[in-house]
Amino acid sequence: MDRLQAMQVFRAVIDAGSFAGGARRLGVSNAMVSKQVSRLEEMLGVRLLVRTTRRLQLTAEGERYLTTVVRLLDELQELEAGIGEQRGEIRGRLRLSAPVDFGARSLMPALQAFEAAHPAVSLDLVLEDRRVDPLAEDFDLVVRIGELEDSSLIARPLMQIPMHLYASPGYLQRHGTPRHPQELRDHRCLHYTLSRHGLYWPFRVDGEIYRFRLQPALSCNNGRALIEAAVLGMGLTLKPASLAAPEERAGQLVRVLEAFEMPPLDIHLLYAERDYMPARLRALIEALLGYFGDGQPYD
Repeated sequence: MDRLQAMQVFRAVIDAGSFAGGARRLGVSNAMVSKQVSRLEEMLGVRLLVRTTRRLQLTAEGERYLTTVVRLLDELQELEAGIGEQRGEIRGRLRLSAPVDFGARSLMPALQAFEAAHPAVSLDLVLEDRRVDPLAEDFDLVVRIGELEDSSLIARPLMQIPMHLYASPGYLQRHGTPRHPQELRDHRCLHYTLSRHGLYWPFRVDGEIYRFRLQPALSCNNGRALIEAAVLGMGLTLKPASLAAPEERAGQLVRVLEAFEMPPLDIHLLYAERDYMPARLRALIEALLGYFGDGQPYD
């Protein structure tokens, strides 16, 4: 048995949360993955995983082994990348996390440009809207939207996205156009449940930011779905300009309450402080900052 390969398979299974997910990540069959893990357990003489029909659970021995495997594989990758860097090459693997809509629509073109410049770097991009822990979940770089918590992580401003209130022309024809945020109580509002503002929408009124409480007609944890709902005339939705841009250009959505400015959405790059930053991570950070304008507004 190739012990290094078995360690890589074991880590992939845990990262993916299943044998099938690990197999997809590695581009091999489920049977090969299952066999590698079983042989690894036989060689070590311990059970690493408890297999159920619903999920995998690490045993105590599996947790200890995983900690060592992650460290060894990362050190090996750093060694190989470091040797390449001495020859002027940038190579290796980077694991990134980003919100779903921003990652799919705005981040992907930037990553395409980076990969064209650095084809020896492998990117593992995880898109989800929850707030991940870069240290605990082994992410090299995290794109974080919204307010930052106090932490030991380094935060680099990436960009600001203007926020606007949108509705379809059909909705406004049926329900009228609000002229002041206070009138939102009489309208159907589409609420993003993961919003940093909770059940409030912020507007600048007479130079001050006021938060107006919503009575949502529809709540959803996906911004793209709320855009579609607004296009269908189901109500008004507060969204980043970049997310609603295609529908706005097509005339399917229009901006509402433009006289009342809303705070922009701050986006940062987060990463752990380390004694040695791999050249590939440094290159990606600088590429993203350059692509998005180093914290400048982005519409």
